[in-house]
Amino acid sequence: MTRQPAGVAISVSVATVLTGLSAGFFYAYAASVIPGLADVNDATYVAAFRALNDNVQSLSFAAVFFGPLLAIAIALALAWPWSGPPRMLIGVAFVLYLGVLSITRIGNVPLNNELADAAVSTVAEAASARAEFESEWNRLNLFRTIAAIGSFALLAAAAGFSSVRSASSP
Repeated sequence: MTRQPAGVAISVSVATVLTGLSAGFFYAYAASVIPGLADVNDATYVAAFRALNDNVQSLSFAAVFFGPLLAIAIALALAWPWSGPPRMLIGVAFVLYLGVLSITRIGNVPLNNELADAAVSTVAEAASARAEFESEWNRLNLFRTIAAIGSFALLAAAAGFSSVRSASSP
């Protein structure tokens, strides 16, 4: 068995950690923020969601949100010469994480922008804005949460293969 360079194991580990942080963020949002917001009135919901969207746009979130795709791509490139399960797992993890970014870009961001631009000066307007936003945004968030968790699980499995392979090499 050919020994993999340390760069493969390191890159898979970095990709796993970053993807785990992203998956954890989406899971925590789905498990706590969304149920919490479900219990508030329409005007509070719109105001809170607008504030969340404004505050999530930060450098620290960008690193956890965009970083995994770059890290997975690097891991895949470094693992490319080695056939077998690790390369396949990393490749599928890349596709799943690309799905996370695509769902966000094509679905969640436009909905966020519509909510930000919605007129909500009356109770009826706030109710309408929420009705047009909430269920679709939550559905898309569920899909990207599942994709992020799947990507993380595949990278963790690839990291396991990489460590076993490196340890068993001469």
